Amino acid sequence: MGCCSISARRAASAGTCQDEMELLEIGGSRKWSISEAQSEGSLHLRDPVTTTETATETGGNLRLAEEEDFQRRTSELNPQAEVLWGRTREELRNFLFTQPITGWEGRSIHSLGEIVWSSLVLMRSCHMEEMSERYIVLFPFQLLILSVDHVKKAFVYQGLLPLAGMNVRDVPSDTGCMFEMTGPMIESRIISCLSPAEFHIWVLSIQQHIKMANAHSPAHPSNIISFLVPCDEQWKKRKLMKHLFYTTILKWEGKPIQHLGRIHYLAMVQVACASMGEFKERLLVLFPEDLVFLSVDRERTGIAYEGKLPLAGIQAKEKSAVLGRLEFEITGSLTEPILVACSTAEDYEKCLFYLQKPEQILGTVTVQPPPMVPKKSLQR
Repeated sequence: MGCCSISARRAASAGTCQDEMELLEIGGSRKWSISEAQSEGSLHLRDPVTTTETATETGGNLRLAEEEDFQRRTSELNPQAEVLWGRTREELRNFLFTQPITGWEGRSIHSLGEIVWSSLVLMRSCHMEEMSERYIVLFPFQLLILSVDHVKKAFVYQGLLPLAGMNVRDVPSDTGCMFEMTGPMIESRIISCLSPAEFHIWVLSIQQHIKMANAHSPAHPSNIISFLVPCDEQWKKRKLMKHLFYTTILKWEGKPIQHLGRIHYLAMVQVACASMGEFKERLLVLFPEDLVFLSVDRERTGIAYEGKLPLAGIQAKEKSAVLGRLEFEITGSLTEPILVACSTAEDYEKCLFYLQKPEQILGTVTVQPPPMVPKKSLQR
C-alpha cells in the first residue's frame, strides 16, 4: 500500500458519493418494492441555446413559463383543504414559523427564506424498502425534511438538503406520482406524492429552484479551504471539521462521511509508508471508529479522499519526539507501517491520545468495590 492512497487491503467500495449534510432517519410505514425505482427515465429541461443572447432571452421566457405553470397548478388546488391535523397548507406554514420543531439543528428556520411549497409525502432512501411519512418544505435554496408526530401534533427535524447540484428524475410507478432526488453529497431519495397534481408541482418547483441554487452557488465553493489550511489554529480546525461535512470530497469511497460520527480531531501531517520513503502532505481526520486520510490540492481549493483505516485494527506507537521530530508509527494487519510526522507538539499528543484509544484502556480497568466493614455486634 502506498502512502498516496492509504486504504485497507480489500476491494474498493463501489459507492463514490457522499451522503447529505444532515442525516435522515428513515423509519418504516409501509413496504415498497425496490424494483419500482429501477428506471433510467429522467426529467429533462430543454437544451440550452448556443448563442448567449438567445440563451438569455430563452432562459427568461422559460423561467416565466415555469412560474406561470407553477401558479396555474397550485391555483387548481383548494386552498382551504385540510393537509394535516385539520390545518390548511397556509396554517401549517404559520405553524412551522411559530412553533418549535423537535430536534432542530443549525440556524433559525426564519433564515431559510419564504416557503415555496410544502406537503405530506412518502419517502425512502435508495437503500431502504419501506416508505415513511414525511412533511417536506421547499425553500428557495434548501429542502427541509420533517417527520410527523401525530400524537403530539408536532414536526421532528430530519434534515436540510441544499438544492445546488441536485438532480430530479421521474420514477415510473403504478401511481405515476414518484420522483427521485440525487446529488453529489446526498443519498438518493425516492419521493411519492399523494396526488398527480402534487407530483407536478413538486417536480416543477424543485427543478426551478435547483437552477436558481446552481446560479447563486459560488464558482469555487471550496475556496474557504485556502483560509483554513494549514489548520494551525484552533478556530481553523473547528471550521474545517464542519466544512468536511458540507463540501464535496473527491474520490470518496464507502459509507458517507456523515455516517462516521463526530470528528474527534484533525491535523495536517506528513505521511510516508515503509515501502516509499517520500513524505506526502495529508489531512488526518480521527472519527470514533475510523482514521481517514485526505489530501488537499496545490491551489487549496479541493479535498480528495486518500484512504480509511479502522481504529480497531491499528496501533500507534511513538517513533521520535526529540530534536523537533514529532513522529509516530501506525501498524496493523490491514496496512503496512505508516510513518506520521506532526508539525506541532499538540497535534502529536492529540493524535497519539486518540489513536491509542484511551477510552478502551480505561474501560478495561476493573473497579473493585470497597471492603465490607463488619457491623458491630449488639451483644455484650
